[in-house]
Amino acid sequence: MNSKEVLDQPVSKYIIRDFIVVDADKSVVEAARLMREKGLECIIVVENGKPVGMLTLRDIVYRVVAEKREPLKTKLGEISSRPLITVDPKTKVSEAIKLMLENDIRRLPVLDSGKIIGILVLRAVVGNILEKNILLADLEVPEGVSCPYCGSIFKNREELSKHIDRVHIGAGILEGAAKRRH
Repeated sequence: MNSKEVLDQPVSKYIIRDFIVVDADKSVVEAARLMREKGLECIIVVENGKPVGMLTLRDIVYRVVAEKREPLKTKLGEISSRPLITVDPKTKVSEAIKLMLENDIRRLPVLDSGKIIGILVLRAVVGNILEKNILLADLEVPEGVSCPYCGSIFKNREELSKHIDRVHIGAGILEGAAKRRH
């Protein structure tokens, strides 16, 4: 199968159907325990039964631990990534990857008639493509500002700045450069 055929396939072929849904009023501790029990890296956050956000292990580290918030008191609704960006099962793999790149996300819930049927994980899709020696050259690269550290593309400098602060500075990538200046 060539790259064009893979990128034209529906996302339904690549979704992970093992996911959990947790109410926004639950604590981070409750969510972390569920994630550990199920061996999952993310959960879907719901309010009144409607999916409204996603919480990842990274969110827990950056938005709770790094900010010294109390995990027992912090509710999922306070720290989950919103709005929840989704696709339907018929969305092409290429369109889903482009959407993830444009929004600096790695996971996309897949909804069918308003109900979550699975999650598309960028690593799983790209891993499948790379294992088959398929180049991603067929993807349309979004226009915008490129991150000098990882190459991600953003709509404007403000989004790039937020990304650098959240991902690279938060991850300590720039610490070496800062220490050399002092």
